[in-house]
Formats: sequence, structure tokens, C-alpha cells
Amino acid sequence: MAARVACASVLLLSGTSTSSSSSMMASAFMIQTPKPTRVSPSSSTNQATLVADDMGMITSRSRTLNTPWTRTTPQHRHQEQEQLGEQPRRRRLPLAEEPLPDRRYWRRGTSSAHPNGQRITTELYNAIVTRSHPEEAQEDLGFGQYLECDWRDAWKSYESPADNPTLIDEATGFAEYTCDVEGQLPDDLEGVLYRNGPGKFGVGDERVQHVLDADGLVLRMEFPKKKGPFSRRKVKFTSRFVETEALKEEREADKILFRSAFGTGPAAFFDKDAKKGVNAEPQQRSWISKIFGNAFNMDIKNPANTQVVSHGGKLLALFEAGLPHAMDPTSLKTLGEETLGGTVHSGFPIKFGIDWLDDLTKGVFGGAAHTAHPASCPKTGNLVGWHYTNVLKDNSLELTFTEWAGESFAPIESGTYRVPDMAVPPHDMAMSDNFIMLKFNALKADQQNELLFGLKSPGESITMDGHAPATAWFFPRPTSEHQFEPFSVEVPPCFSVHFANSYEDPETGNFVTFFTGWPPSDRTDLLGAWSGYCPKFGDVPPTYLWRLEVDTKAKKTVSVEIAPGSENVCMELPAVHPNFATSKAENVFSLAGNVAGESTAPTGYTRLQVESGSKRTIPVGEKNEEVDAYWFGSRYFTDEPIIVPKKGGDPNDERDAYLLGMVKDAAKGKSFLSIFDLQNDLSHGPVCKVWTKSSIPHGLHGSFAESDSCTSIFT
Repeated sequence: MAARVACASVLLLSGTSTSSSSSMMASAFMIQTPKPTRVSPSSSTNQATLVADDMGMITSRSRTLNTPWTRTTPQHRHQEQEQLGEQPRRRRLPLAEEPLPDRRYWRRGTSSAHPNGQRITTELYNAIVTRSHPEEAQEDLGFGQYLECDWRDAWKSYESPADNPTLIDEATGFAEYTCDVEGQLPDDLEGVLYRNGPGKFGVGDERVQHVLDADGLVLRMEFPKKKGPFSRRKVKFTSRFVETEALKEEREADKILFRSAFGTGPAAFFDKDAKKGVNAEPQQRSWISKIFGNAFNMDIKNPANTQVVSHGGKLLALFEAGLPHAMDPTSLKTLGEETLGGTVHSGFPIKFGIDWLDDLTKGVFGGAAHTAHPASCPKTGNLVGWHYTNVLKDNSLELTFTEWAGESFAPIESGTYRVPDMAVPPHDMAMSDNFIMLKFNALKADQQNELLFGLKSPGESITMDGHAPATAWFFPRPTSEHQFEPFSVEVPPCFSVHFANSYEDPETGNFVTFFTGWPPSDRTDLLGAWSGYCPKFGDVPPTYLWRLEVDTKAKKTVSVEIAPGSENVCMELPAVHPNFATSKAENVFSLAGNVAGESTAPTGYTRLQVESGSKRTIPVGEKNEEVDAYWFGSRYFTDEPIIVPKKGGDPNDERDAYLLGMVKDAAKGKSFLSIFDLQNDLSHGPVCKVWTKSSIPHGLHGSFAESDSCTSIFT
């Protein structure tokens, strides 16, 4: 059963009307003063030059390569006509089957410094119309440049490409094929990669109001063992939507039936304007439509779209406001809700706090919502997770922590605790050998009337205070010999999202953890920047890596600061070698938008040396040149990195591993899995690319397992 959401977070990181005058035309296209710029590195034969006539039409003219491609104004064009002695032939340029992106979004993407975006350059304009990449060197990248139209394209619903219309089943998202491999697939990379994220962005031609409300799409990429010295391995790709009961009901009705966690809900019976297409801008509802469509309906949909982990022979698709969904590890068919060995139960995750009333309503209320971010212990092989129930009587959270065995998924130990005055659970957890830490941001579920009457979703009814201190609660690991009463510590203002590694310092005994988050800000809404068609980075504070140290004996915060070596690195989804998840690690890997201190879409990967890096201050806008990074370019977008140890490698060498990350190539309209050998610096680039046959929507989290029945590694 779907359950009430309390808190969620992720990454991270966010027409042309024709005119008879050149000034209006330039404004419509958002182009800087034209300047001849070479776009293609070719050096022979004739090429087509793209220009715009007085009416803003794309035209083509033959010219030698020595005359570079350019986006010209009418004044430039007339000068060229005199030089070439010819008149341009006006026509629309048929470059491919797929239409060009919506010209209203032909601009450089929004950022914290430029919330409305910036004018497009000539090079980027030409790259759009020729479906290519501009010439860009690594030293020139890292400032966060990307195209708004490309970023929107990364959030299209998962569907077959125009050149292969039967590749993906529209109803189930099922696809199965062998991937093309560019480069040399490493022999010591064996196992199965799983990945989850929003993939089905609507139903019945109506798009969800918030990308995190979309139904989950799980991908599987299998890297088989090499059969012989001369054999060639083939990477098998499989995909499916997580077919929850809610998804199947909405698919049958061909319309949105359920309220979702962040803003989506059924339209009122009289609202006829919602259906504009699942890849169109979602229609904003009137308050009357919201009330008639959603009032008093508290059955919140679980889209199972956040994480996917393999453990003890089970494959679980996770969402933090409901039960996990089990899937077949090979076919990815959805098997149904999973109770994790009977440790969690269906029903609304609400208790009244009155014994007789809780007993009377058991089965409808008294259920639980499981976290989307369990942790895997590298020393025991246990999966460590937690679930929660809201207790209305004293506005508290009832939390249960459980550890499950790696082979059987049998519960080993559990512990249940009550946290007062904390109605909104955190998104992620930090875990060491003996401690579990939950860092509660300054959030309040204080707009319950709007939630009840359907005017706001659960996520929208949560407010935040970006300048208030946070609270870190410490709990004992269920299997630890060091048991203690939970305690809390005040943490200076900063908003946490995802955790990397955590450990107990062998010298001081202090608890140390690294997390991504926002500095103090004036924000009052939780994830409003993710509403609408896609995340808007102009509304998102820069996300940095932070280091938090707590003296657990004195029960006080020692320090919270930007992690060493990560100044000005706008990043998210941190990862370490899985063997170092509860130990001190030198290297934290992440996706990144830039290393200049602004909030922008992710276009590369970084390696941060958090134990030995410098602590110097760099002005915002200035590039941190000390960071090891690789940037794919302005027309690429990167997903979460997963660190996979090499088969037979040194388990104590955190760089004896590969970094795997899905990348969207906006120019080709396809995606690929990039594979980096971490024995080299990231700046050397990937050693291999595994191409999918379609575009994959921007994802959230994933994991890697040695086989379908093995416990996966993830962060």
C-alpha cells in the first residue's frame, strides 16, 4: 500500500517567433554578437553553412571549409552574398528524423549565478542545428556550461527512439538487447549493474507535476565472465518500469488516479486542460481543481523510483515513503511489495499514540515506510536499514533499525526508538562500525490543512529554515557490542542530502562523516526547484561536500566545514570504494556540474582528496584547478558514479577499482555507460563506453552485484 511521504531529496545538482528585424531575431534565439567560429575539425571538401534569413529561417549555402560555419545576421549575409556572387536558397534543413529541440530553450542553462540562463553562443547554436558537439578542451570546461534544451531532453519519458520505434514496450518499459562497446571492456569487470530512477513521466498524455513523482525505471547491464583468451564478451541490457499496483491501475484507466509525494494528483472532473502530452510542460492546476481532485485522499502513491539494491537473492526497488518492491533479478519483472522478512508491514505509516485506538485501526494504520538508502557493511556483509512510523500524539518518529544477513536475508538484530518533535525523516543515513547517525535538517510538516484539502502534496507541505541549526541523532548499530541510549547533537546550519563514508577516528574516537549539502540559505521550500518539467538550477543552492566531526563522548559537534580539497566543487551523489564505507578513505568520487562554485547541471566526474586536500578559500566563479576531474562536454549529462572493485584486485587499495557512470549524449540522443580505471586519474578519461540503443532518462541511484544472487555494492 502506498504510504504518506515525509521527506525526500536527490541530486542534486539543475521559440522562436520570427521577426522582420535582425535585433528581434537575435533576441528570440538568445544569441551573442555573431563571430565566425570553426565548429568542425574537418579539413577538406565543401560543407553546408547554416545561416538565418530576415525571417529567422534556417538556410543552407555551399562554401569551402576555409570559410567557417557561422550563425549570421542579415548584414553579414548580404556581405557574403556579394563575395560569393550568389543568392541563398531558403529551406528547412532535414538533419535527422527526430525534431530539433524546442527553440524557446535554446540558451545556456540556468545556474545559481544566472537564474534565467544566458544567451547561447554561436558554437552552441551550430552544435544544436548540426546535432554535434562543439570543440571543447578539458582546460576550458568545468565552469558549468550546458544547454537548457538538452537538460529538458534528459527528462523525457522512456520511449523508443525514432530510428527504432519497436525497441521499447510503451506499457512496461521492457527492452532487451546487446549493447555496442566502444573501447576495450576490462576483463576484470564482472557482474551486474542495476540502476533506478524516474522513467515514466505520466499517463494518458498527462505529465507528472514533479519529476520525482514519475514511476521508477530499473535498468540491468550484465558483464559476463570471459570464456576464453580469445572470446569476446557481450553486454546484455534489460529495462522495465517498476510495475506497482498504482502504476497498473493508472495504466488501465489511462489517467492519473493517485496523489503523489511532490505535487502530482488527479485532476478534477471538470478540468479538461491537463492532457498536453507526457513530454510537454505540465499544466498547473487551479486551487479548485486541486480540492475537487485530491481533498481528503491520503493514499499517496509509491513510484519505487529512488534506489535498487540486490541482497540475499532479492532485488529491491526502493522509495523512502513506502514499502520496497521486489523484482526478479534477471527479467526485472515486478513481484510485489516486500516485507523484508516480516520486519515491515503495509498500511499508512501513522500511529495515533493511543493504545486502544492503534489496536482498533491496525491494518489500515500502523504500517511503516522504509528508507530508500540502506547501507551495506563491508566488514559483516549485512544490509542495514531502517523504517519509520509517524506518531501523531507527540509529533514524533518511531524508528526501527534492522540488520539482515547477506546470504538468507534473515533479520539478525533490530532496535526500535522514539525521536521526539521530529516528524520529517531524513533522506539518507551515516553508518560506522558502532554508530548509525541520522541528521535531521530544519524541516517542519506545518501545512497539514493544505495537505488534507489537497492544495499541497506531502512534500510541498514541508517547510525549511535554511538558517536554523540541524540535529544529529546517534543510535547504536543493532549488531554492535557497544550499546547505548540514543542521544542528539546540535549541528550548525547546513542542509544534508547524501552521505559518503563515515568512521570512528582511531586517534580521537570522534565520529567523522562526509556528506553533500547546501550552505545556509534563505530557502523555505524543500524541493520546489524540482517541480515542473525538470529541475531548475537557478533555484538550487550550490551543493558541496561537507565534513562533520562529532565528539560522541562529550556529545557535541567539533566542526562542520567544506571538505578539504573540495572548495568550489558543485557536486552530488558521492561514492567511495565500498570496502572503505565505514573507514577513513582518501578519495571521494562524485558527479559534478563545475568546479567554480555555482549550481549547474552535472556534466562530469570528480575525485576529491578529502583527507589530504587543501583548505584554501577560492572566490565563487574561480576554477579549482587542484581537483582531478573529467568533463564530457556541454552537451553531456552524468549520472551517479558507482565504484566497483576489480575482480581479484587488492581489497585494501581504494583505487584498484572502476568508476561506472551512465552518461546522456544529447547530440546523439543516446546514452552510454562510461567506465573509468581508477588506477589512472579521472582526467585521462574513460577506458570504455557501453552504448545503449536509446536515450535513458536522468537517473538517481544504483548498485553492482557479482551475480544476480549476490549482495550488491552501493553508497
